[in-house]
Amino acid sequence: MTKIIIVRHCQAEGNLKRFFQGSIDSDITETGRAQIAAVSELLAAEPIDIIYTTPLKRAKLTAGGINLYHEVPVKIDPRLSEIDAGEWEGRFLTDIEKEYPEQFYNWRNNSGIFHAPGGESMLQVYERTGAAISDILKNEKGKTVCVVSHGCAIKTIMCRIQGLDISEIDKVPIGTNVSLNVIVFDDDNKPEILMNNYSDHVMSIK
Repeated sequence: MTKIIIVRHCQAEGNLKRFFQGSIDSDITETGRAQIAAVSELLAAEPIDIIYTTPLKRAKLTAGGINLYHEVPVKIDPRLSEIDAGEWEGRFLTDIEKEYPEQFYNWRNNSGIFHAPGGESMLQVYERTGAAISDILKNEKGKTVCVVSHGCAIKTIMCRIQGLDISEIDKVPIGTNVSLNVIVFDDDNKPEILMNNYSDHVMSIK
C-alpha cells in the first residue's frame, strides 16, 4: 500500500489580497505561518517517508514546516506547480472578471475548457500533475508520501484520482489553505480516498 497525503500550501499574499498568483512566487502571510504550524502538528505523528513540493515559496515553506517533525528527503517537482495563468498573473480577480468576462466565467464554472490567456490550459495542468503522481507511485511504492501543491493543481490531481475526465473537473472542489487529501493505493494503484479537503485543524485560525 502506498499512501499519498496531499497538502495545499499555506495562505500567501495572493490568497489574502485576492490576486491571481499562478506561478508568481508570493510571500506567505502571518496567517499562513500559523497554518503551517497547525498542519505540521497534525502530521507530526504520521510516518512520512518523503516529501514532494513545488519550487514556489508558499509550497516549499509549508513542506519545510511539515518536515521539522520528520527530517526526511524533500524533492522538488515543478510538475506539481500551480497553473501558469499568463496575462492574469499578479492581477486582482475583480479586474480580471471585468476585462475577461468569458474566460473568467469558464475559470469559475467550466474550467475543463479553460485556457489562461498567454498561459496554460486546465488540460495541460491535468496532464502534468497526473504524470507527476504516476511517477511518485512508481518510485515511492509502499511508502507514505506527503505532496505539497496548489489549489488548481490539487483539483486536477483529485479529478484524475476519482476517475473523472477533465470535462468533469468542476465536480471537484478546491480546499482551503493547508487542507488535506489523503489517498491510499493498493498494489495495482487502485485508489481509496480517506480524507477529502480536510481542514478542521485550521478552522480557528483567522
